[in-house]
Amino acid sequence: MISITIFAISGTALITLITAKSIEEKLKKQIFLSSWIAKWDEHAKVWYHKVLRVYSEGKEKAALFFNKKIRIHSKNIFNKLLVYLKEKRERYESNMRNSRLLKKPDGISEFFKNMSDIEKGNGSIDETFEDARQNDAVGLGSQNTPEKVK
Repeated sequence: MISITIFAISGTALITLITAKSIEEKLKKQIFLSSWIAKWDEHAKVWYHKVLRVYSEGKEKAALFFNKKIRIHSKNIFNKLLVYLKEKRERYESNMRNSRLLKKPDGISEFFKNMSDIEKGNGSIDETFEDARQNDAVGLGSQNTPEKVK
């Protein structure tokens, strides 16, 4: 339905233009319709050039914004973030060095205490888990005998 309407309007416009042009040639004088079309043609050219100029300027500004400004701002923000994180890290490192959590009051860690207990004869590195359990049960001085431990 729409295509038939558009076809009819364009056909009518073509017939009108052809008729106007033939009347102009017979009278050897420009008629209202052709002068009106000529004026609108000039206006269309002016508007076309304005739109083209605005488009090209906008395209250049957008390219400048995306290629230059965003890169510069993102680099600036990244560098500020690095400086901020470095300051935070240095502040927390200095607090961490003096922290009580890292210092033990006895000075010897649990591992070395256990090693010294093993060297005193409370256990040996070579014995298996079951042997150590039986030795602990017998060596504690309890009433348990090796038969009861089984």
